[in-house]
Amino acid sequence: MTDATAATTVPAVQVRDRATWAELFFDLVLAFGVGQIAHLLAGHPTWPVLGQCLLVLVPLWWAWVDVVMAMNAVHETNLQRVFLLLTALAVYGMAVAAPQALDDREQALLYTGSYLALRLLIGEAIRKECALYTIHPYRAGLAFALALFGAALLPGPWREVCWAVAVLAELSAPVLLSGHLRRLAFGVNHLPERFGLFIIIALGENVFSVGAGVAKGPLDPVRLASLVLAFLIGCALWWLYFHLVASAVAHALRTHPTPAVVVRDVLSYGHLVLVTGLLLVSVGAVRTVRDPLLIPHAAVAGLLPAGAALFLLTFCHTRRRMFGAASATRFYGGLVLLAAAVAAPFLPALAVLALTTLLLLGVNTVEHWLLSTGRSVPLVWRARSLGADLT
Repeated sequence: MTDATAATTVPAVQVRDRATWAELFFDLVLAFGVGQIAHLLAGHPTWPVLGQCLLVLVPLWWAWVDVVMAMNAVHETNLQRVFLLLTALAVYGMAVAAPQALDDREQALLYTGSYLALRLLIGEAIRKECALYTIHPYRAGLAFALALFGAALLPGPWREVCWAVAVLAELSAPVLLSGHLRRLAFGVNHLPERFGLFIIIALGENVFSVGAGVAKGPLDPVRLASLVLAFLIGCALWWLYFHLVASAVAHALRTHPTPAVVVRDVLSYGHLVLVTGLLLVSVGAVRTVRDPLLIPHAAVAGLLPAGAALFLLTFCHTRRRMFGAASATRFYGGLVLLAAAVAAPFLPALAVLALTTLLLLGVNTVEHWLLSTGRSVPLVWRARSLGADLT
C-alpha cells in the first residue's frame, strides 16, 4: 500500500452499531432546542429573523455532530453516559436561551456559556477516548466557542456581526481541516441512524406545531383540510428520506473511495441544509393553518414550498457526492417547488399547501413506480469522478 493510499484509507469500525438510550435522551433535549428555534421563526416569519435563527441553529447543530462523532468510535460505558447527560444539560441551556440569544445580553451569555461548556466536554472526551480516530474539534471548536462568548458581551449590533463571523468560520472548519477526516473512524450503521434521528426530530416539529395550531382555533372544514395536507407533506418528506436515502448513506460509507467525503459533505453539511428546509416547511405549514384562505402578498408566503424545494434539491447534492449524479425526479421537482414559492404570495395559503403536497407526493409516486417496475431513476448533474478530493 502506498503512502498516498494509506493517507486516504479510513478505518471503518463497527464498535457502535446502534444508537444507545443515552443518545436518544440527548436527542430529546436537542428536539427542545430545534422547537425553540422553529417557534421563534413561526412567531416572526421575516428574513432577518430567519438569519438569526440560522445563527443560533448552526452552533447547536455543529456541537451535536461532534458529540455524535465522539461517541461513534467508543464502546458505551457509565462514563460515556455521564458525558452525554452533561452535554445534554449544556444543550438544554443553549435551547432555553436560543430565542433571545442575539437580543438580550443575559440570554446570550447563557447560550454561549453553555456552548463553551459543551465544547470543553467534547474536547475532553475526544482527548481521552478517541483523539486518534475522529476529527478533533477541541482546538477549532473551542476557539469558536470562545469567540461567541466574547461576542455575547458586546452591544446588540456588534454582537450580531461578530456572532455571524464566528459561525461562518465554524462552518468552514471541516473544509479547512479536512486532513483530519482521513483518520476518521466510523460505524457505517450508527452514523446513518444518528443523522436519521435528527431528521425525525425536525419532521416531528412540523407535526407538533401544526397540530397545536389547529387545536387552538375553530375546527372548521378548511382548517381540517389544511391539517390533513400538512400531515401528508410530513409523510411525503419522511418517505423521500427514509425510503431510499438512509440506506444509501450506509451503502456510500461502505463503498465510496473516500468515505470521509460522505461524512463531511453528506452528513455534516448536507443534513444541516435538510434540517433547515424542514424548519421552513414547519413554519410555512403553521402559517397556513392559522389562516388557510389568506392571500398574503408577502415573500414569506413562499417559506413552505421553498423549504420543500431546499429539501429535494439537497438530495441532488448529497446523491452526487455519494454516487456521482443527481436524481432527475428530485431535481426537477425542486425546481417546480421553487416556482411555486415565487407564486405563493399571490395565491391563497391553502392552495400553496395543496400544490406543495401534490408535488411531493408526485415525486414519491414517480420514483416508486420507476423502482417497482425495474426501471432506473433518470440522472442529471453528473460528476466527473468520485476521487479522494479531501484537501
